Amino acid sequence: KTIQNKDDLLNFQAQYGTAKSRIQNQLSYKLGQTMIVNSKSFLGCLLMPVILLGIVISYKQEQKIYKRKIEKDPSLKLPSLEQYPDYREAIKLKNHLSYKLGKELVKANKIWYKGGYFQFLYFIKKLKV
Repeated sequence: KTIQNKDDLLNFQAQYGTAKSRIQNQLSYKLGQTMIVNSKSFLGCLLMPVILLGIVISYKQEQKIYKRKIEKDPSLKLPSLEQYPDYREAIKLKNHLSYKLGKELVKANKIWYKGGYFQFLYFIKKLKV
């Protein structure tokens, strides 16, 4: 890359961050990462529902704040992930176990009344095999 391209890259990252950090800040990734970390101890397993609930609540608050900021100043809206220079690297994160676990948990929560949590447990069992 030329010096100009590197400067452009650094300016973009300074203003918007990286695609990798955006994926790691998504609810799915945060929940999955928390499940993996807390599943390693008995106490972690016991506290996991409370910790996951705390993550969901703080995530929703962050989203409300972000939406309010965008309403006041639309120029603060983040570009789509595809526009980030490290987009290809970030897509690899979506294939990580933590992202997949979190994504399935979010999906299960949306359809809890249709047995979503049983489907989630089946998904986990399928992963272990």
